[in-house]
Amino acid sequence: MTQWIIALLTTCMVAFSVAAAPLPQPEGPVILSVTGNIQNTQDGKTARFDLAQLQALQSDTFTLQTRWSDDIHSYHGPLLSAVLDSVGAKGERLRLTALNDYSVEFDRHYIDKYEPIMAWNEDGKRLSVREKGPLWLILPHHKFPELNGELHTGRMIWQLTKIEID
Repeated sequence: MTQWIIALLTTCMVAFSVAAAPLPQPEGPVILSVTGNIQNTQDGKTARFDLAQLQALQSDTFTLQTRWSDDIHSYHGPLLSAVLDSVGAKGERLRLTALNDYSVEFDRHYIDKYEPIMAWNEDGKRLSVREKGPLWLILPHHKFPELNGELHTGRMIWQLTKIEID
């Protein structure tokens, strides 16, 4: 019986330590900060990511044409859901903010349904700020025709640098 209790307590301690694990410090320039209702941070408040940390997360490539170009391009980056998982996001509302303070809001179920990426790469080249970087939220409208409307394409925020979770 004592061994069973010790095993149960050990399992609970491991589960709690994984749920609120500190993230490694970024080694390069920070290109994304996540705050709000999250469990995993570097300082108890903010999760900061450099490009290498984002590249280590589950990612995808979308090959599509956006309304901002005449050509088809390939965009690569981490799944937004992978970023949310890495910070232990618990909230249901997300606000994504760009360098110029433009922001968009999403419900978590929208992210889970459509699996957007935060592209850092277009056609094999890193996105600069001038080219909609450091991160550009790309919705997979090539997979979901309903995403082709103005409402959804307006949510494809570029120069993305902050996420707040409520």
